[in-house]
Amino acid sequence: MNSANTYRDGILQDRADENRQLRREAARALELIERGDVEQAKTLLRRISCNATQQ
Repeated sequence: MNSANTYRDGILQDRADENRQLRREAARALELIERGDVEQAKTLLRRISCNATQQ
């Protein structure tokens, strides 16, 4: 495998990891909303949003 493919595969793995983390955080926000803890869910969603815009 050449270095370009290795680099690309690393980038793709990083993106996949970030997507998994985002899905976990979104699921957590949904759980909070379902429990009625809307304020904590909003805080979590704001943090997710800020992290996404910084990347």
